Amino acid sequence: VRWVVRHKPRTVYCVQALTNLGEESACKMLCRFHEMLLLSRATRPFLVCPCRERGLHRESTDVLPHTRKLLSGIGQEDRACLAEAITLVESSHPLKRHQANWLLTKLLSQKQKERQLGSHRETFRIGLSGPPGAGKSTLIERFGRNLTAGGHKVAVLAVDPSSSRSGGSILADKTRMVGLSRDPRAYIRPSPTSGALGGVTRGTNEAIVLCEGAGYNMVLVETVGVGQSEVAVADMVDMFVLILSPAGGDELQVKEGRV
Repeated sequence: VRWVVRHKPRTVYCVQALTNLGEESACKMLCRFHEMLLLSRATRPFLVCPCRERGLHRESTDVLPHTRKLLSGIGQEDRACLAEAITLVESSHPLKRHQANWLLTKLLSQKQKERQLGSHRETFRIGLSGPPGAGKSTLIERFGRNLTAGGHKVAVLAVDPSSSRSGGSILADKTRMVGLSRDPRAYIRPSPTSGALGGVTRGTNEAIVLCEGAGYNMVLVETVGVGQSEVAVADMVDMFVLILSPAGGDELQVKEGRV
C-alpha cells in the first residue's frame, strides 16, 4: 500500500490509498490509519476511502494497543500515562471517547475487585472553590505539602476558565504551586473549562477516577474563580471547602448562592 500524505502546519491529510488488495481490505487499512492519526499529534486528519464516499464508513470500536498501554502505566503509577489518560477522557471525539470509556470501565472494575479482596486504599476527595484572588492556589500549595510530608500521595486538578473569544486558557494555577509541583509525591493537572459551566470541566469526574487508579489517595479539585452558582464540584467530592476573601459581603451572600 502506498500512502499519499500531504503535510500542513498542525494538520495531516490522508488523501488517497493506492492498493491492489481489494476495496474491502483497503478500507480496513485506511480506517486503521485514520485511528492512528487521531491518536497522534495530528489535529485534523481527514480520510478518503471508498466506503466513506458511499456513506458506509464505520468507525472501529477495537481497543487500541496504546490505550492498553495507558491502563498498564496507570497501574504502575506512571505520571506520563496518567497525563495522557486525562487528555483522552477530556476529548470529545467519538473514537477517543470510546477508548476513554473502556479505560474507565477497566479501572472501576479493578477498584471493585480490590474492595472485595480488602486491598483497596480509599481516596479522599476535597473540592475547593471561591472567588478569584481569594487564595485557593496558595492554600492548596501549603495543604498539599503538609499532606505529602505525612506520606500521602496528592493529586491536584486545577480548573482554569477558557476565553469566550479565542477558546484559549492561561492554565496559571500550576505556576502558583511551585513547591508542590516539584514534589515527587504530588501531581498537578491544570485543565480548561472549554465552555463547561459549574466551575469544573466535563471530564473532571473521570480525571478523579484516573488519579485514584494511579495510586493518589488525596485528590484536591480547585474550581475556577466562581460567583454564586458554580458549585458542581460539590457532587464529586467528599468535602467541599469554600474560600472567601475578607470583606466579601455578609452571610446572606453565601445563602443566596446555596454554597
